[in-house]
Amino acid sequence: MKKALVLGCGLIGKTVAIDLAKDFEVTVMDPFEKALASLGDRNDIKKIQKSADDAAALAEAAKDADVICGLLPSHLEEASQKQILEMGKNYVSPSGYLHSSGMDEIAKKSGSVAVFDMGIAPGMSNYLVARGGTMVDELDFGCIYVGGIPDKLDPPFNYRTVFCLEDTMNEYCWPARYVKDNKITETPALSGLEEIDIPGVGRLEAFFTDGLRSASENVKGKFVAEKTMRWPGYVDTINILKAAGCFSKEPVVVDGKDVIPFNVTTELFRPLWTLRPEKGDRDLTVMRVVAKGPKDGKYVTNTWDLVDKFDEEQMLHSMARTTGYPCAATARAIAYGIISEPGFHAPESLAADDKFYSYLMPQLAEHGIVFKHSVLVEEI
Repeated sequence: MKKALVLGCGLIGKTVAIDLAKDFEVTVMDPFEKALASLGDRNDIKKIQKSADDAAALAEAAKDADVICGLLPSHLEEASQKQILEMGKNYVSPSGYLHSSGMDEIAKKSGSVAVFDMGIAPGMSNYLVARGGTMVDELDFGCIYVGGIPDKLDPPFNYRTVFCLEDTMNEYCWPARYVKDNKITETPALSGLEEIDIPGVGRLEAFFTDGLRSASENVKGKFVAEKTMRWPGYVDTINILKAAGCFSKEPVVVDGKDVIPFNVTTELFRPLWTLRPEKGDRDLTVMRVVAKGPKDGKYVTNTWDLVDKFDEEQMLHSMARTTGYPCAATARAIAYGIISEPGFHAPESLAADDKFYSYLMPQLAEHGIVFKHSVLVEEI
């Protein structure tokens, strides 16, 4: 039986560990007793209460692993993935882009097969828009529409978040990078507003955010972008708050003390925007990836649609499912040799590999994560 080491036992780490335990010997490493306790009394998962920044503990835990899954906070990620790659160990993570500099060279030198940013977005988003690009002669239009939203309207914001609130807030402040005529350009976050109709969900609004990450560098086309989806009216609400200065990171003086509005807004939103399954909150993950271009004298549009729901049986957030299961499936693909070329690979670099696509999509479908692929062919 293959062996897997999972670093981190948060919501996604737990999801990955439980899934891999079906056919791997799994060890989970996390410094927090409460996190490891979330696995219950399962005797098919070994638990190590150590932090990934303990280099000796990491080396000992990783020495026999066929693949290592990194589900770590950003501040622990760089050193741990560097150590893993230097050991020549195989690695996959739903993050890693921010600390990717130099990692490809290390992996190639040591023989490590690694895939970073392999979750939902980034992850399946980059992978599918790049896949669409390989299916046409030239990519005229590639756009990722993606959002994690409440399963029903939830006034006044109609929004709840599962993961890091600060990351969500920052998305509305940073310029959004996208590709125009094969070159990276920028546009303000929240711009490019359009309405999208999603079958089974309804009408959503979509707007630019800086979500392409490595795909902005690796996917060429006349237009390649990512837009975040929310329930209608969300952008107007955020823009009013931004205009009022609520997202500013410049301090203002309140009662003689410097206060940063962004930090205050974040803490005010935290109880209002946190998903509360225990109170009946449920989330949806919605994605549409569109890739258009000419192919053999025709004009072809490939579209992948996903609507994923909260798992009532396991009481598991949709965002954890759609992030964790692609990571776990890719870990299997590496361990079983389906992905075998040494290097620190972005998801989009795997897009042309039909063998991996044929493995990945059924793996996800087993969990009910189904990307419905449709093709429209038109005369030019």
